[in-house]
Amino acid sequence: MADDDGGKTTWTLSAIKARNMALEGYCETDGCGRFYVFNIDGLIDGFGDDWLVPEILPIACSECGGQLRVKLAMMRPEV
Repeated sequence: MADDDGGKTTWTLSAIKARNMALEGYCETDGCGRFYVFNIDGLIDGFGDDWLVPEILPIACSECGGQLRVKLAMMRPEV
């Protein structure tokens, strides 16, 4: 859930992990669109549990160097 200024979401990394959600992103560069699924534990190691996830990640696309926009996804329950 994002706030109105388009900057930070209201999600912390620990909240995403606690809800067993995935943090995904895609490159906004025209013609690229590369898709990513991020390792939550790795992000927590780098940014901390309570890091408010921004809509545009401070991580560049490995394909073209473009901006990565985040999306949250529900993980399927273990069967």
